[in-house]
Amino acid sequence: MKNLLRFIFLSFTAFLIQNCFASYENFCLLTGTLLQTPEQMIRSMTRVNANGQFIPNSEYEVSEFKLKVLINQSEKVGRTDSGCQLPNNKPYELSISLPRAYGLVNAKKGDTIKLMHVITDNRGTKPQNYYILQE
Repeated sequence: MKNLLRFIFLSFTAFLIQNCFASYENFCLLTGTLLQTPEQMIRSMTRVNANGQFIPNSEYEVSEFKLKVLINQSEKVGRTDSGCQLPNNKPYELSISLPRAYGLVNAKKGDTIKLMHVITDNRGTKPQNYYILQE
């Protein structure tokens, strides 16, 4: 009986461990040239409480940069196993918005920038992509 309980406990533990580590992240370092000067957008936001009412004196600003980049190079970073190839080994155009990318304040058309492309895949769900400016 004791061995049966141990077997059930170990089987359950192995199942949990497998499901906990079933997601992965791929990191790709993208190098590209700005096709236009980045546009900075500043939005004013107000926090809302659980009832949907505005909280007084809770205003804050959110800064976002719109980019148009020609990606020339893509390379794996860390334990990445896939997803870092240029399509058909050719440069491609990428249009994205980056929040809080203050390193782009003085950027101009023609500048070279580096972006970290993070691809998160959880078992059974749609992969999520996001980008981080590399200073």
